[in-house]
Amino acid sequence: MTKNTYRFIILLLTVLLFLVIWWGVSFSQNNNDEIELPNAIENIYPLPYDQVPQQVSLEIDFPVGYELTLIVDNYIIPKEEIQYVEATGVYIWKPGPNKAFETWGPGKHNVRIIWDTITGLPDYGEFEWEFTTY
Repeated sequence: MTKNTYRFIILLLTVLLFLVIWWGVSFSQNNNDEIELPNAIENIYPLPYDQVPQQVSLEIDFPVGYELTLIVDNYIIPKEEIQYVEATGVYIWKPGPNKAFETWGPGKHNVRIIWDTITGLPDYGEFEWEFTTY
């Protein structure tokens, strides 16, 4: 092989390396964006646009004294299926046998929550997000 052939191969590999890096950066998920949640919500899991396994539980953390209506994929989840930790204000729901959903199917899921205070002044609100299971 001649010197020009080696130069051409090195140039081609360099261009290929830059294309792979550009492709990876353009399709990467930017997790540095801070999610703005309404004031009444302390935390949620999974976060909007997260990709999570099908075994995931929904966790919504409110201050103590709030009640929640949970709507998953346009279906209202009965309150009996939602676990509520009264001391911390955390609501947890996971699909399972004899529940509204037996499993999370792969793909996008839309979650909508509606809340209000149990006692005191009303603090009504709602929040909607989606995530993906694999």
